[in-house]
Amino acid sequence: MCGICGLAYRDRERPVDPALLSRMTAILRHRGPDSEGFYLAPGIGLGVRRLSIVDLRTGDQPIASEDGSIVVVCNGEIYNHVEVRAQLIARGHRFRTASDVEVIVHLYEDHGPDFVRHLRGMFGLALWDAPRRRLILARDPMGIKPLHYAITAAGLSFGSEQKAILVSGAVPSEPDLRAMAQIFTYGHIISPRTFVAGIRRLPAGHRLTWTDGSIEIHPYWDAEFPPREEYDARTSEQAWAEGLRERLTESVRIHLRSDVPVGAWLSGGIDSSSVAALMSQLLAAPVPTFTLRFESQGFDELHGRRALDDYPDYRLEGHRIVCRRQDFEKLPRAIWHAEDLLAGAITVGQITIAEATAKRVKVVLTGEGSDELLGGYSWYPTLRILDPLFRFPAAFRRWLGSIGPIRRRWPGAASVLRGPREMSFERYMCSITHLPSARFVDALFSASTLDALRRQGGDDRIAEPPGFASWHPFAQMQYFDIKHRLADAVVLGLDRASMAHSVEARVPFLDVGVIEFCARIPPQVKMKWLREKDVLRRAMKDLLPAKIARRRKHAMRVPLDDWLHGPLPPFAEDVLSETALRDTGYFDPGGVAALARRHRAGERRLGYVLTAVIGVQIWDRLFRRGEFARGVP
Repeated sequence: MCGICGLAYRDRERPVDPALLSRMTAILRHRGPDSEGFYLAPGIGLGVRRLSIVDLRTGDQPIASEDGSIVVVCNGEIYNHVEVRAQLIARGHRFRTASDVEVIVHLYEDHGPDFVRHLRGMFGLALWDAPRRRLILARDPMGIKPLHYAITAAGLSFGSEQKAILVSGAVPSEPDLRAMAQIFTYGHIISPRTFVAGIRRLPAGHRLTWTDGSIEIHPYWDAEFPPREEYDARTSEQAWAEGLRERLTESVRIHLRSDVPVGAWLSGGIDSSSVAALMSQLLAAPVPTFTLRFESQGFDELHGRRALDDYPDYRLEGHRIVCRRQDFEKLPRAIWHAEDLLAGAITVGQITIAEATAKRVKVVLTGEGSDELLGGYSWYPTLRILDPLFRFPAAFRRWLGSIGPIRRRWPGAASVLRGPREMSFERYMCSITHLPSARFVDALFSASTLDALRRQGGDDRIAEPPGFASWHPFAQMQYFDIKHRLADAVVLGLDRASMAHSVEARVPFLDVGVIEFCARIPPQVKMKWLREKDVLRRAMKDLLPAKIARRRKHAMRVPLDDWLHGPLPPFAEDVLSETALRDTGYFDPGGVAALARRHRAGERRLGYVLTAVIGVQIWDRLFRRGEFARGVP
């Protein structure tokens, strides 16, 4: 696990300033405190900060091919490096290290740009082919590891985090107002946009090729589902469950490859409990586990419940980390690390557990990804319940969704009923997004921001892949979950929070083999009647305690409404002041003040809205005004 960055100039002879590359690399030190490395040649510079996990002695980067003509820096882990190394040695390649990253250069020598298809892992990498003067940037299929880039007249800049690009001075730190609107509409920013207008995020499963200023971006992997009539109906539910158990066990096994101790982030739910239980089977030593709790009982998943580490047979060393009201004061630090994730403040909770984890282990396995692969969110049962109503005309459905009691009691269902009949990104967003912030955009944003948004325009939709229309609506919704929520929010937040304290978070559910197997499981096997993730519960029923195997999903949220009812920390009072709001110019001070009064009076629960405003204001102070370069606030 590392942080990478670099510069490539159109001018072949222009040297990269070593001091500039050093500054870009240094701003990523939290991602890799163990060592740093550089590669400099005419027109190109690569930098890396390393968190040593595999091959502690000889694995420093950059790593080059036998003749030095191919050079790579990589953030992440290549889990199948043992098997790939054996194949490459059999073909005559010679290795100088035991690093997982070294297989990349030799795969490139054999397969060219298609080398990325042979990698099983999580990665954001940069590979320089000196003879062809070709730079390749690539990101793993699910986007577990981030990678950003900026195209300028001089060339291309890239980095694991936007900070590396900004500190280079390659682009100004002006905000993308369409990205800002997405935060309030969707809760996060849709790739390839970032909050900085001049920086783009390489989408998950994509490869960028830069050759003397010419740029091509192509997908090399995408989630695929069978047509709804072609699911395998002959395989029994039990066989599907056994197949899932087998693939998840194998994924956990290779995710345990490490030369340092490994732990787990454990909640009370089935996803992380499944991973931790399999770890306890595969490892001889007890597994350290870390569980985030909240002093607010309504947000504490384990209030009155037992987690897997409460059961002695599993040999888990449980550690409980409590997130308290005063942890809200970590928000500026969380935004410094998160950069784009400015709404919801969930990163505050994640950074809190990462800080405690870092005192004991460098690597943790987590349960993220299961909900997207198996349909674990509340909108999947809603999809099944509402399906008969879509036989009625749109006018009737809109009327039904506008009925006050339905709109208040089931806002998600009401939103879906008012949307289109066929599954599309629009209907998907109606299903999952009923954020209060989306209804207050006109009241929150200043007249100048609204005018600029109208002039900017832009299309927020996620494109539908070939064959999409033939898929089952359950699978169509899963595709949007994978492309939208997972890549642009879930794993992005996991990476930023864990790496804030130099902890490598691994996600066994997001192994490509597990993903492609889950895509073939029929929807009625994934969700039995209205019980989400039934196939996983069936797969793990003899390994997990019955109470955990049957436990329904409890989404992780931080108690923003409670935190914003009491006295605000000084930083929040400051950025919400009329002076600060007028200074940035994004929001209407009167509109923000009115919403704050309604929230504190108990008329509406608007903590999410206000936290999004606070987040944007803090971002402006840190990034637009350059304070981020001074270090973590």
